[in-house]
Amino acid sequence: MKEIQINKELPVIKMNFEEVKGSLQETMKKFEGIIVTEESLKDCKATQKDLAGLRNKIDTYRKDVKREMLTPIDIFEYQCKELIYLIADVEKPIKEGIKVFDDKRREEKRQKALELIKESITKHNLSKEYASKLTVKNEYLNLSKSLKSVREDIESRALLLEREQEDEKQRKEMLRVSIENAISVANEGINTKLKFENFTKYIEFGWSLDRILKEINDKATMIKEAEKPKEQPKVEVKEPVQTPLDISKPLENVKKEVEEEIRQDKFFVDVYVEHNFEMIQALSKFLKDNGYNYEVHKKGKVK
Repeated sequence: MKEIQINKELPVIKMNFEEVKGSLQETMKKFEGIIVTEESLKDCKATQKDLAGLRNKIDTYRKDVKREMLTPIDIFEYQCKELIYLIADVEKPIKEGIKVFDDKRREEKRQKALELIKESITKHNLSKEYASKLTVKNEYLNLSKSLKSVREDIESRALLLEREQEDEKQRKEMLRVSIENAISVANEGINTKLKFENFTKYIEFGWSLDRILKEINDKATMIKEAEKPKEQPKVEVKEPVQTPLDISKPLENVKKEVEEEIRQDKFFVDVYVEHNFEMIQALSKFLKDNGYNYEVHKKGKVK
């Protein structure tokens, strides 16, 4: 391509600036200190109109001269853009072809990075949760990025994730020990024992130890209250009425009548009961403690 040659001359604008400025300053002195009053309002409006006209005249003159001086610059810009378009039309298919091969290389780098990530996950024994954090960075796909630097970065990130995973494991182990100790203490005062499995979900929820311990104590208190024997209403025991012995009756008949009088009738009731597990156990304990004979014909979970 032939080199562009430009014969340029910087625009030179000469005007009688100082002369116009001095004249304008003298003219403006006539209008300084004017105070608008009811009587002078009409004259002030006329004066303001004249000043605005003078200001607009100067600004219009400025724009016209600038437009005239910029005309050769506008022509130059148009010509340069036309030359650029000629190059772009030829460059475009070449650029697209290069992109195809570059994208192929980037995909190869992505697959290699995934292999390195897989190796690091196995090496550091990362769980699924922490392995998902070891992703392919966009910078790994840069064509100028070396494989060595990618491998080092992946290894560094995997090591940090392994430490985080170990810290989390230790935290959960400390929680487990504390929870099991709390459950052991809480179970001392209740018959229906609490189990560690009932509280593991709170660890996964991310609850603090204090909150979990409070939940354990609340459960134990609820069970203890349910297992507490209910006070029975006091039954007034009446003195048996002494019946005079009828000596006219045979002794065997009298003995038989006394036995029938002493014997008490028994009754039964067939009931269906619904409640939570703790209260059903409390009912069973109450029946046993108070000498009731009962049989469970059927039991299950209410649907």
